[in-house]
Amino acid sequence: MPAPITAELLETRNRERLTRAETLLRQLESASAPFTKGSVIAPLNDLHVELHNLGAECGIYIAMHPDQTVQQLAETLQREGIELGQRQLQSRRVYDALGAIDPASLDAVERRFVDISRTDMRRAGALLGPAERDRARALRAELTRLGQDHARNIRDDTRYIALEGTHELDGLPADYIATHQPGADGTIRISTNPPDHQPFMTYAHSDRARKALQTVYLDRAPENVEVLAALTRTRHELARILGYPNWARYNVEDRMVLTPEALDGFFTELDDASRDAAKAELAVLLEEKRIDHPGATTVGDWEWQYYLNRVKTKRFHFDAQEVRPYLEYGRVRQAILDLNSELFGMSFTPAVHEERWHPTVESFDVTIDGDPAGRISLDMHPRERKNKWFFNAPLRLGVGGKQIGHGVLCCNFPDPTTLSGPALMEHAQVVTYFHEFGHLVHGLARRKVPFVRLSRTEGDFMEAPSTFLEDWIYDYAVLTRFATHVDTGAPIPADLVKRLRAARNFGRAIRTRQLLMRSRQSLALHDGTRPGADPRVVEREINERYGLFEPIPGTAWPASWEHMDTDHYSAAYYTYIWSQTIAKDLHTAFDGDLMNTAVSRRYRDKILAPGGTKPAADLVRDFLGRPYDLRAFKEWVAGRD
Repeated sequence: MPAPITAELLETRNRERLTRAETLLRQLESASAPFTKGSVIAPLNDLHVELHNLGAECGIYIAMHPDQTVQQLAETLQREGIELGQRQLQSRRVYDALGAIDPASLDAVERRFVDISRTDMRRAGALLGPAERDRARALRAELTRLGQDHARNIRDDTRYIALEGTHELDGLPADYIATHQPGADGTIRISTNPPDHQPFMTYAHSDRARKALQTVYLDRAPENVEVLAALTRTRHELARILGYPNWARYNVEDRMVLTPEALDGFFTELDDASRDAAKAELAVLLEEKRIDHPGATTVGDWEWQYYLNRVKTKRFHFDAQEVRPYLEYGRVRQAILDLNSELFGMSFTPAVHEERWHPTVESFDVTIDGDPAGRISLDMHPRERKNKWFFNAPLRLGVGGKQIGHGVLCCNFPDPTTLSGPALMEHAQVVTYFHEFGHLVHGLARRKVPFVRLSRTEGDFMEAPSTFLEDWIYDYAVLTRFATHVDTGAPIPADLVKRLRAARNFGRAIRTRQLLMRSRQSLALHDGTRPGADPRVVEREINERYGLFEPIPGTAWPASWEHMDTDHYSAAYYTYIWSQTIAKDLHTAFDGDLMNTAVSRRYRDKILAPGGTKPAADLVRDFLGRPYDLRAFKEWVAGRD
């Protein structure tokens, strides 16, 4: 029978990994000329495998393991693995050995591995003097600790509001109301977990209750105000030691955008493309609000989703609740497996993961074109001490010639086992499911990449393959494959899908402006002008300049902003909208036929399978036959598509 991994087994396995990695580092640092790919590249990749296996496994258990003792041990091991990784990255001997390999003896992928590895090492401080290297490594250790604190504080802080009566459930779907009945004390409680929060903010008629829920949602993890300030201060100090004027410049240097100046130009270009459409959409929301509140001059952060849904209901005769009966969780999950099977030549066979960390986790063994491609596990429902967000991460990275991969989805969708009726999903939740599954598919497809370091693409491209997959959930041909009414079994009507698509388009400019504002906030927190400043002040100033909606004052936000935990999104939240522009361009290759499997297989082989063995811009050029551009996105956001 499967059983969650114990603290003892976790420690034993990962201490062995640390020992092997230490041995490999000593071997590399004692190597002598002539330096070859056999004496340098191979053991360095082996070291990366050991450290990545440790970091990946510990990361999954920190986020999802139900045993707090295991979570705490995983944090400790994760810190030790990162510390050893920093020692390797700062090793001048390894840096010089990589540079001494004869380039003529290497193929193109091996040369790229050497170039990127040396860039990583330079960015970690390999060329600094001893004192500066030590300080940089100490700051890295501090960033790891702060990031773990930040994530833990969010993970452990679920908030609730008490409704004033059953009337504050008015507007919510019947299945939602059925699972939110008064408790023993007669109180109805609504949590900040996504299955509670998202529908409530969209449908609840009660302005008081919506504002109360959004307020506690934004006020989670207040201790992270200080933690996030410390993160920005420490990142700035590290960037300065490494030779950069600020963290933002360091953070985007190895991405497609390259510089904060280029990023600012990107923001301006999208500002110009979305401004008029966003103003028009906001005016419509305000007009709708004035039906309830005559004389209103703003739309609040706690009500824009509610009025957006109301406008869609009236203007497009589309109420998001109409779709819910066609989106039962089990059928959605199967549909995603079936769709990716057809598009990408994948098969998914149910399996039992022998170290399943929770009984609700489902696993599948995967093949691509009949060849083993690894395993996936789906941890899809909220619970205490589990990460409250939606993400994909490897439990074990697939490395060509070394090991088969195991990808994991962490989501927070309605749990069929805790409901009195079927687990119905919001269409927006299904879009998120497709998005996150896109990350899984990317991980499976790049299974043959031989180097750990080249498995990943540039950081600001990584959301493009997942954003790319979202459009399928709006396609009638796709929806008719699985979307049947939970009670009658009738297929989803074509007219409903038509109205869904029309309603989707309204609000796209608002959402673009929201992404741009959030992207500017992450950049402003790290632009070096005020390292360590109160993040609430920085957020408020950006919101005053670029925000569309009236904010809720006095909360701890952005303390509970998950994306600020680690380097990846720290100054680079723009990754989402940057990737969205590329995804729109990638879709042009399908010419409206999303089920064209000849194109989807070419996409798999040209975009997904190479991983980071080529620059992302080259991958897109290989697929489209031209460089990517913003034309498709600009036409879409301005409503001209």
